[in-house]
Amino acid sequence: MTVPSVVVVDDSSFFRYQLASRLSRRGFAVVASLASGEEALGEIPRLNPDVVLMDVIMPGIDGLETVRQLRRHWSGRIILMSSHTARGVRATWAALEAGADDFLPKPNLGQSLEVMVDALSERLQEMTRRVRADSVESSEEPASVRVRGFRAIVVGASTGGPRALSQLFSQLGGIRPPTPKLLVVQHMPAGFTTSFAARLEEVSHARVVEVPPDGRHLAWPNVRVVVAAGGFHLRLDAEGCWAEPGERVHGVIPSVDVTLRDAASVFGSDLGVVILTGMGEDGAAGALYCRQQGATVIAESKQSALIWGMPKAAVECGAAEVQWSLEEIGRWLKEVMAHGGVA
Repeated sequence: MTVPSVVVVDDSSFFRYQLASRLSRRGFAVVASLASGEEALGEIPRLNPDVVLMDVIMPGIDGLETVRQLRRHWSGRIILMSSHTARGVRATWAALEAGADDFLPKPNLGQSLEVMVDALSERLQEMTRRVRADSVESSEEPASVRVRGFRAIVVGASTGGPRALSQLFSQLGGIRPPTPKLLVVQHMPAGFTTSFAARLEEVSHARVVEVPPDGRHLAWPNVRVVVAAGGFHLRLDAEGCWAEPGERVHGVIPSVDVTLRDAASVFGSDLGVVILTGMGEDGAAGALYCRQQGATVIAESKQSALIWGMPKAAVECGAAEVQWSLEEIGRWLKEVMAHGGVA
């Protein structure tokens, strides 16, 4: 089995050493540790690693500009390493839009680097074993799935989700009543979802809110598009939605399964479910339950998903009605949000 090759780009020599040594001990081949965007632009196309781990905030050419320039002539995997600062978070969303594949937060002061390395190792293994088809296979026509009569759409995602969701939301072109309520459950830590909601609002020209982390309820008449708060489950009832602390489900919080169980009870057959890219099987059991209640369930296809884990689980358990590329899902969602709502 080929050892996955990795390049680390960070202006801190101490951080580069610590991260590279930990990844090496876990069986990854760290072929270079680079101190700047300038070095990265010269070395990465030559080294052609499986994955690049890149700091977002660096002096000189920062991570955002490095991604922009690399994407002109290099298509390999890029995972951003983002600080929790406002600047770091803003630059992260912009870099994802420029072509980075995913991000992980850097540990705060006093937090263990091992937590980040655990998450990185899992993602690196998934990304490097992923064999993409040379061409995208044809999939079912969008006409085979209904586009009208929805009261709510729940979209669940994990690894690769921020970029995929930004692409979907950029196609919506504004959301005006009557439309289904759009509920987003993205596996994301606390401290990032407020700005993520703002980013989705910016690209969609629609009002997007993070459910209040303090547990306050959002009444349905005041809600159109909601993002689950990082570190909390998104709960629903007939009156509205709220953030609720709890145990991790499938190792994650927020969990798509938790929200889908509620959604099936509240919206029944007037519900649409979309399972996007991500590792693991969160969302599969909930999607199957929703399908059994008459909901429409769509899974992202293997050809477009960065990680075909969550969508695959939804397909294999029989929950998914169709498998579509992200582009096809975007066309369907645009039609649903324009004409598919129940007043």
